[in-house]
Amino acid sequence: MVLASLLYALVAAGANIPANAAAPRLSLFVLGDSIAGGSAQGGNGPHGWPSLVARQLGMTLRLDARGGTGYTTGGPQKGGRPYAQRVNQAIAAKPDVVVVEGSRNDAGPTKTRAAAVDSLRRLRAGLPRARILVIGPIYSHPRPIGSHPIDEAVSAAAKKLSMPYLSAVRRGWFTGSAHQFIGSDGVHPTNAGHAYLAQRIRPEVSRLLHK
Repeated sequence: MVLASLLYALVAAGANIPANAAAPRLSLFVLGDSIAGGSAQGGNGPHGWPSLVARQLGMTLRLDARGGTGYTTGGPQKGGRPYAQRVNQAIAAKPDVVVVEGSRNDAGPTKTRAAAVDSLRRLRAGLPRARILVIGPIYSHPRPIGSHPIDEAVSAAAKKLSMPYLSAVRRGWFTGSAHQFIGSDGVHPTNAGHAYLAQRIRPEVSRLLHK
C-alpha cells in the first residue's frame, strides 16, 4: 500500500521510472502457532495456509509461527515465546499486512484478553500504516460448539482496538464434513486442511488490501 503510493508520487512528480519496472510486491507477516506453522500432519513450508495465501495474492511472506505458543504461553520449540515477546519482529519487518492467528494453546480468558490487547496494541503502534487481521483460535471439534471462552476473549481484544476479527469457532471451521481436513492427531490440519484454510483467509486479506 505505502510502496504503491510512493511509486504513484514518483510518477506524478515526473520521475524517470523504466517502463519495465515491476511494482514492489506487498508483504504479509503471519504471527501464530502450529496451526499457522504446520505440523507432522501437514501444512509445512509451501503447503501451509500462510504460504498459499501469500502466493495466491502475489505477496511476499514472513512467517513466525511456533507450536505450543499463544498470547499467554510459550512453547517447547526454539523461539517459542508468547506473542507479546515476538511483536517486535513483526514491527521490524514493516509488512503491509499482519495476520495474528490463535491460539488454542491459551488458557484463562481474562489473562488471554489482557495479553491480546497488549500484543495487538503494540502492533498497531509500531505499524500504524499496516493492515492487521486477527484470527481467533482454530479448534477441530467435529460438531459446532457455538462459542469458546478463549475465542470470545481474543474477539473482545480485537474489538477494543477496532481490528477486524475472524472467528473460526463461530464460522464452524473444521466442523461437519470439513473435519476430514484434520489429521490423525485430531488437532492439526492436513495439507488439504491448509488449502481449505487458505480459501477462507485469502478473501479477508484481499479485502483489507482494497479498503
